[in-house]
Amino acid sequence: MNILITAPDLEESRNVSGISTVVRQIVESRPSRYTHFIAGSADRERKGPRWLIKQLALPISFLTTVIRSRPDVIHINTALTDLSIWRDLTLLLIGVVSGRPIVLAIHGGKYLMNGAAGKLIYRAIGIMLRRSAAVVVLSEIEKASLLRRWPVVDITVLPNAIDTANVPARVSSNETPVVVFLGRLHESKGVRELADACGKLHGAGGKFILRCYGDGPEKDRFIDKMNELLGRSFEYRGVVAGNEKWAALASSDIFVLPSIYGEGMPMALLESMACGCIVIASDNASISAVIDSGYNGYIVPAGDVDALAEKLATVIEHRNEWPAVGAAAKKTIQEKFAIDRYLADLESIYDRTVAKR
Repeated sequence: MNILITAPDLEESRNVSGISTVVRQIVESRPSRYTHFIAGSADRERKGPRWLIKQLALPISFLTTVIRSRPDVIHINTALTDLSIWRDLTLLLIGVVSGRPIVLAIHGGKYLMNGAAGKLIYRAIGIMLRRSAAVVVLSEIEKASLLRRWPVVDITVLPNAIDTANVPARVSSNETPVVVFLGRLHESKGVRELADACGKLHGAGGKFILRCYGDGPEKDRFIDKMNELLGRSFEYRGVVAGNEKWAALASSDIFVLPSIYGEGMPMALLESMACGCIVIASDNASISAVIDSGYNGYIVPAGDVDALAEKLATVIEHRNEWPAVGAAAKKTIQEKFAIDRYLADLESIYDRTVAKR
């Protein structure tokens, strides 16, 4: 079976993207069967004339790829954001017209959990869902959210997963706790709230180091603010990939992801839990399907700076609880989010999609 799969650039050093991480694992499992079509902007890519020309040429390039690769299934990975919806609706309709069945995998986006889409966006999402042979989401929470608005759609739940064979041995806890943010530096990730919470905690005498890995449109603003608020207690270490990324997580104590909207099931969250980090994340989309707050991590209300600062302070103070919470996090990933099960379930989805055709 030949699969044409869409995603942003799969090179981690150029693109900090959870979708790219997921698709890279899929493609690497059986590279001979997948054709990767790049759809999505790179980090910090400016939306100028060059970007516009690239977008206008994308449908023709996609149709050419469909004709050349002759896929049995087209697997479109999308996020429910304005630009992604219009881009991927176009690609989906090209696939439908070409007679190929579509697997539509949804990875977060501001309209995933929020019903405030305008009429045109609402209709576009409905067309995407109904014209796909299979719709895949990351949790029952997301499935229920979509079915409330598009009740006739057949939706399959397939949580993200990681290759636990790559997880390094845990480094012992640091004398000064290391808090890590790893991901896209975008306002949707709550980086402004993270800056305010860390500044508040540091101002109250909290002892910790905040390490940041990633890139994105908020990078310069975030770095400037953290240097101002934390001084030497802040370290920006650029983009990390592969073994370097695993080492960064394994040498940290607390992973924080205070997203305010648009999440699905973040790969960085799963990876940090696999390393035994103590995770603090906001209650967004599928995060509560992974974190059992107080058992294998902690959940705080999205956008609540005070709650985030208080939880950070509490976790730092009660470091005697880290071993149990970290062990529970590792166990959760090993039992529920391992890559082997994911690939087998994805294969079943492809088989059912071809059978429908």
